[in-house]
Amino acid sequence: MTTLSDAEVTSQVHFDSYLDAGVFASVELVNRLTTRLDTPQRPPPSLNDAPAGDPVLALPALAQVLAIDPPSVAQLGAGDVPGFVALARELRAFFADVHAHDIDAAAARLNALLAKHPAHPHLAKEHGRWRLHHHPVEAALVPMWTAICAEALARVIGTGQVARLGTCERPGCSRVFLDVSKNASRRFCTTTCQNRVKVAAFRRRRDSTSE
Repeated sequence: MTTLSDAEVTSQVHFDSYLDAGVFASVELVNRLTTRLDTPQRPPPSLNDAPAGDPVLALPALAQVLAIDPPSVAQLGAGDVPGFVALARELRAFFADVHAHDIDAAAARLNALLAKHPAHPHLAKEHGRWRLHHHPVEAALVPMWTAICAEALARVIGTGQVARLGTCERPGCSRVFLDVSKNASRRFCTTTCQNRVKVAAFRRRRDSTSE
């Protein structure tokens, strides 16, 4: 589910694909359901591809986001789309607060989500292994993932890792990302955006020297 590839980072900080599923899901929800389409590489099918958020186009994107939890994919239906869209917009606002270095506002936003959808930890046995879940046992799909995402992002803030939650700095790109580089110095969502910024800067320098 994470959008990071081994080729995009060198020295990496480890994020567990299961324990940090809420962080990865948050990034994917924002990018697939709220990101503009003026990015270098067209995002996967999302609500941006059709007026009024056509659930037919949204469902495949959501299924990919929730793929880490097959029961969630099996339960997913068109009626869940508006709730996930609302969650994605809240998460977009959270990343905007972080990008503006307003961590107080970001924390307050997460607290509001957790107040509505508390993360109730419980143990569940899956394939012979006990796992800790961070949502009410009988929660519906959208409230469950709201709790999962809010709890995971709150844990990032609470452990002093908020600098690893980034928004691409390429003009015209609004994709967000989780920075797993050793020194948390990543500025772009992909190397494609990074290279486009470098090329644009080179051309500006070349044009200025030729005048």
